[in-house]
Amino acid sequence: MPLARGVTGGGRRGVTWILAVTLPLLAAASPAKQVTPEPAARAEAKRVAAQVQKRYDETANLAADFTQELRLAAGGQVVRSKGRMFFAKPGRMRWEYEAPEPQTIIADGKTLWVHQPEDAQVLKAPLKEAFRSDTPVSFLFGVARLERDFAPSLDPSPPQGVVRLRLDPLTEDRALGVLFLDVDPTTFDIRAATIRDPLGNRTEVDLQNLRRNQKLDGSLFVFQRPPGTDVIEAPEP
Repeated sequence: MPLARGVTGGGRRGVTWILAVTLPLLAAASPAKQVTPEPAARAEAKRVAAQVQKRYDETANLAADFTQELRLAAGGQVVRSKGRMFFAKPGRMRWEYEAPEPQTIIADGKTLWVHQPEDAQVLKAPLKEAFRSDTPVSFLFGVARLERDFAPSLDPSPPQGVVRLRLDPLTEDRALGVLFLDVDPTTFDIRAATIRDPLGNRTEVDLQNLRRNQKLDGSLFVFQRPPGTDVIEAPEP
């Protein structure tokens, strides 16, 4: 039986941006050249990164609505989707895709589950393999810190009303992507995130109706296998 099409098909089924950067890449290309920032700009980027990290450290959980746009470099295909997301420490998350096709992604602290009801399939993968400290979104799971594991810089022309922080992993692994965070300059909440992988694919997620540190039902992060669903183990990296 083939793997779930949302994983093997380069995101055609709307697989979340989390998976787009954490599942192994089949090929690698040179990352985009980054201009070394001037000392003052570098210091400001480090300050913003420290404030984002502080805001994260103060956040026990969050919930939001989201819209997602995936642009594939090969063929120029664009996939748009939307839904709801929930995150809670330590290492738990839930993404509920409502459109264009239903899909649920759950991390329970140990295992990553991707449920695609239209295919009656569930992809199962160890969370520790997906979120190493050098992956662009690993700081969300507490296994990385922005000031220790990434080189921050600021976009000189960000969208109106936000500060755009670029985070390059401090590693020579060219298969890793780059993370861009659009940050509220007052609260340092993350308003949007963009992943650009070495193959030129871009995945952007915009967050709306962000709620922090509210009571979340623990059952949100418990995966219950629907009857008649095939569970597919992800291959070893």
